[in-house]
Amino acid sequence: MSQRHTIQDATGIIASDEIGNSLIVASAEDPTSTRDNEAGFSKGCLFIDTANAKLYVNNDSETTANWVEAT
Repeated sequence: MSQRHTIQDATGIIASDEIGNSLIVASAEDPTSTRDNEAGFSKGCLFIDTANAKLYVNNDSETTANWVEAT
């Protein structure tokens, strides 16, 4: 059985891949206004906006994030 993941630091990163790119992130912000074109998020990374209860997906690359709201 797997265990529930808890965020241990202020980064909001819940899971990352073997080279350190984020796979799942939770934060009280809209990534389209604060994290667009930022590196370090894998393609397909899920970003949970906890303040607005929205989910975003990076549909670009590890070097340039482009966040699209999941519908």
